[in-house]
Amino acid sequence: MPVSQRRASTRTAITGVVGAVALSLVACGSGPGGAVDDGDQTEEGLSLSQEDAVEEIDAIVAQLEAGELEYDPSADSDSTIEALREAIPQPPDGYPSRPVEMLIGFGEGGGSDNYARNVAADAQRIMGQDLVLNNVPGASGEVALGQMFSGPSDGYTISTVITNQVINEALDTQPYNFVEDVAFVIRQQGPTETYWVAEDSQYEDFQGMLDYAAENPGEVTVSGSGRGGDDEMRLHALGNELDTSFNFVPYDGVGGRTTALLSGDIDVLHETAGTVIDLYEDGQIRPLAYGGDIVFERIDPDIPSVAELGYPVPTGRWRGIVAPPEVDQEIIDYLHHVFYAASQLPAYKEYEEEFFQDVAGGYLNSAEFEEAATQERDELLTLIEELGLNQ
Repeated sequence: MPVSQRRASTRTAITGVVGAVALSLVACGSGPGGAVDDGDQTEEGLSLSQEDAVEEIDAIVAQLEAGELEYDPSADSDSTIEALREAIPQPPDGYPSRPVEMLIGFGEGGGSDNYARNVAADAQRIMGQDLVLNNVPGASGEVALGQMFSGPSDGYTISTVITNQVINEALDTQPYNFVEDVAFVIRQQGPTETYWVAEDSQYEDFQGMLDYAAENPGEVTVSGSGRGGDDEMRLHALGNELDTSFNFVPYDGVGGRTTALLSGDIDVLHETAGTVIDLYEDGQIRPLAYGGDIVFERIDPDIPSVAELGYPVPTGRWRGIVAPPEVDQEIIDYLHHVFYAASQLPAYKEYEEEFFQDVAGGYLNSAEFEEAATQERDELLTLIEELGLNQ
């Protein structure tokens, strides 16, 4: 079945035994009617480690999948959401007591925008407060991050981030240190970027495009999400391998990038698979190669990955959420728990499959996210020096 046919919104309730909520919470000390007994770990102000929270949330999701809980994303709440609220400790002072702003560093319709909107849908139901989504495109996501830094560290303004933030730090293009100056909340997506061409492109395959680029430096025009991002870094690595160069033309919005490809203004588009899958299914574009080391068999199992062809893949586009520095750790943990829980529910899982994130994976908790970002930054520093990009 074409991916687009699975896009009907998850509006049908997954019904079950409503009373199972109380049974599921006995081990946590919940009394009848959802009241929390003294000493319960979900009492406001008491912490739950991220590892333990994942176990608690996974147990609730297992009940949902067994038909013991209800799930209706069109409602303000349901028995699954109530169970998650009981399991996730609320930070001191009743956070969140008002809506939380979630900044998105890219325009509407792209991978970052789709990620934020899909994970926010159930996250705000769990929180009991709106997540106000604010697209602030520019500078490969740095404009949004700068706006987050300019506000208070109270947890009411958070931001989505992608690999570009680590790359920009390695390139030393910003007045702050991303790895050291943010509070990492959660990473939730791995790379699904693919090299696409128009259906009538002269390039029959990826190797043919590379051969042409090697013989004609600077003539192959490629577009991606923004200057200094993973798109451009991958092209630098390919150019270095082939002793050639590509003409990189960045766009902040996916609409501009796809229009440029279809109109012939660019030759190749490096783009998140899920954001352009409709164009592929309509026969307007086709893949040359999968950008990393994963072959997406639901698109075309005969298309190779760049790694499979033996070319370097220095980085990939993950997505996650960060908060300003000095946000209380209990708020960071709470946000981690909420976004992890939202990502395990059917609405997000449907989106995840549609955008091939079920194959790419990518989840890391706060500490793992920080460690991975630091390691990636250090590796990129070495690559940037080798490529001479720091001059």
